[in-house]
Amino acid sequence: MKKGETTVTSDQLLTIKEVQERVTWSRATIYRHMSAGTFPKPKRLSSGSVRWEHNTIERWIEVGAEGWANQAQSTN
Repeated sequence: MKKGETTVTSDQLLTIKEVQERVTWSRATIYRHMSAGTFPKPKRLSSGSVRWEHNTIERWIEVGAEGWANQAQSTN
């Protein structure tokens, strides 16, 4: 492991910075895709704190934006 890297477990909650590192998108792009339904929404922990579930982000990486939108449509 390189200096500054952290290991994550499947049940870990990720900050926006950690999500940005995983998907290599800017914060604005992540929120734009959330609004479009092509990226998972975070869990609200408090009024100013949100986190994404690590396993949800990993699943999104596997299926991509289009696959995520298709999954969301099929569950509605």
